Amino acid sequence: MPTPRWMSQSTSEEFSWSQTLGGTRGIIEASAPGLVFVVVYVATHALLPTLVAASAVALLACAVRLIQRQGARQALSGFLGVAIGVIFAAATGRGENYFVWGILTNVAMSLAFAASALARRSIVAGLYATLVGLPSTWRRDPQHAALRRRCGSLTWMWAGVFALRVAVQAPLWAAGAVAALGVAKLALGLPLFALGAWATWRGLRGYAPADSPSDSSESSDVGEATA
Repeated sequence: MPTPRWMSQSTSEEFSWSQTLGGTRGIIEASAPGLVFVVVYVATHALLPTLVAASAVALLACAVRLIQRQGARQALSGFLGVAIGVIFAAATGRGENYFVWGILTNVAMSLAFAASALARRSIVAGLYATLVGLPSTWRRDPQHAALRRRCGSLTWMWAGVFALRVAVQAPLWAAGAVAALGVAKLALGLPLFALGAWATWRGLRGYAPADSPSDSSESSDVGEATA
């Protein structure tokens, strides 16, 4: 399974903001549909052209990737999120429902990270152990006690990241504040994700074995960077 993008640099000596966000192209693909949604909705206050515009931008990103025969996973993931949002909004006739899927995803992610930390099987610990090749007995090894505590703290941090998105966006959704909701989604998307990835790298860089890989050749978008 590919390493999540927010974890992939945890064994690197230096942190790359560009790699974390997928480069300039990744930033554009992740942000453009939401930005277009806000701009078109503010300009027209009409749901149909807004949904069409956001869908077209997401679909264009996928098409370009496929035409150039490049990995389209990130673009496809973004398009899927946009498509679900469009379906929700179109079915209900409410623009704010475009953001429901992202809010629900963040609720699920926050609960999953918090539950794993409470169960002492933190998600960060599991991913890090796989990344550096720790033995299955490492969770019981006293020598790794500090690492387990650090992974637990970082898991709670990620639970807080997702919870913060929900805490900000849910009231805006309830109030039907579509434009404000779009701005909040953008502000709490990639910037907050990048800070979380940096904090993960900062927290774990001193624990990496000397022969661990410096980065991952392939990373996934687990963690919902822009949800």
